[in-house]
Parts: sequence; C-alpha cells; structure tokens
Amino acid sequence: MEQQPSLHQVIWGLLGAAAAAWFAIWMLFFPQFVPDYFAWDVHPRAAQAFIGAGYIFRTFYFLNVAREGNWIRLRWIVYGNLAFTGTLLLATYWHLDEFHWNPFETPLAHIWIILYVFEPVTMLYLIPRGLLHAVAPRTGGPIHPVLKGFLVLTAGLLLMNGLMIVINPEFAVRRWPWELNPLDSRIVGAWFLGWAVWSATMAFAVDWDEIRRACQLFILSGVSFLLAAIVFRDAFLPDRGTVYGYIGGLVILTAVMAALYWVQERARPATEPAGP
Repeated sequence: MEQQPSLHQVIWGLLGAAAAAWFAIWMLFFPQFVPDYFAWDVHPRAAQAFIGAGYIFRTFYFLNVAREGNWIRLRWIVYGNLAFTGTLLLATYWHLDEFHWNPFETPLAHIWIILYVFEPVTMLYLIPRGLLHAVAPRTGGPIHPVLKGFLVLTAGLLLMNGLMIVINPEFAVRRWPWELNPLDSRIVGAWFLGWAVWSATMAFAVDWDEIRRACQLFILSGVSFLLAAIVFRDAFLPDRGTVYGYIGGLVILTAVMAALYWVQERARPATEPAGP
C-alpha cells in the first residue's frame, strides 16, 4: 500500500511550489517589474531566464514532495536542498545592501530571506527519524553502473562550475555565456551546487525506485534550462564560444540522463509495481 504524505509535508510542498511558480513566472514573463519590485534587481536578462527556468524545476520538485508519502524516495533531496538554500542565503547575506529593504516599495526581500531560512529548517523537522540510513526496499531493480558513474561525473562537473561562479565571479565572467555580476552569479551558483549534491546523493542509491523521480526532475531541469537558453538566446553575449559549450552541455547531460532513464525502466523487474 502506498504511503500518504503528512499534512505538514503537503503544506510545505504546496507552499514551496507556489513560491517557486511565482518566481518562475515573474522572471520569465514579467522582467519589466523585476528591477523595482523583486527582492533585488536581477540582471541581465539571461540571468533572469536562468533563474526562471530553475524555478520551473523547483515548482515540480515541491509538488513531488507534496504528493510522495514514502520518504525513502525523497531522501535524495535533503543534502542538495541544504546546499541550494545555503548558497542562496550566503549570496543574500553577502550582498544585503543590494536588496530592496523598504517594505512600502516591495516586501519581497523580507519574504525571500524568511522563505530561505525556514524552508530548509522545516524540511529537517519533517524527515522521519532514521530515514537517512534506512535500507531501501528492492522494488525497481539495481542502479546501472553507467548511471551511477554518470551521476558522479555530473556531480563533479557541476561542483566545479558552481564553486567558480560563487567564489570568484570576477574570473568566471571571462568565460561565462552571459554577463555576470557578483550577486546574480552567486544566486545562479545555487542551482549548480544544489544539483551537484543532488547528483552525488543519487549515486549512493541502490534501488531504481529510490531515485526514479529524481531522474525525471533532472530531465525536466535540463529541458527547462535548454528552452530558456533557446528562447532568450539574444540575451547571451555575442561571439562568446562558451554559449555553445553551455547549450551543448545541457543537451548532452539531459540526453544522457533520458537514455539511462529508459535503460533503467527497461530493466525493471517485471513482477514489481512501476512506482510513482
């Protein structure tokens, strides 16, 4: 019998999805209201598009939390979510003077910092005791060694890029596909570091059903970033070769994950249920 999520988990997931969807729509479709009414002036347009695409992933990430009652299938989120929200908080406190703190102009800076302090704290109290060390039931079949290797490689690549734009954006700007400023580069770095840790955590799984949804979200994330790059391609720096490297990297990572997802589904034990 499928487990049902607790009421507190559903509330946490739905509130997180609502906030993420709000930020995604704002960044992608209403950039004219960002400079004066968002928590800070996100720029340039390519950074807005990246952050908007990232919040598409976060919307479905939280919807999955709201509907999944089996925390074995959610524990992949824990350490990566701490890395993601921790990086956002690091960037926020590092650049507090660049945020809009007048609540009569916009309350978003206060909402932003409250959200990213209490979201990870709430998650820690929702995790069932002993969950992180529990043995996953064998329902979906073993993780293919190639998928495990791909996740480890992905973790390393994303960690390398994430650390660069968080710690030294002045150097990163020389080879990045769009203009970087210190605040927005560190905000963008949250997705790189979050997915680095999510991928590394997924590589420790032993059963396919434990990370099946995570792989779906990986593909969704890649498609979202890729579509944003294509739709807003004019916002990228012209004659910068890293534009092609960035888009090519998204295509390769997303396509490889999709192929490995298909391989894992084909290898699923025929007598077991398909999972969520």
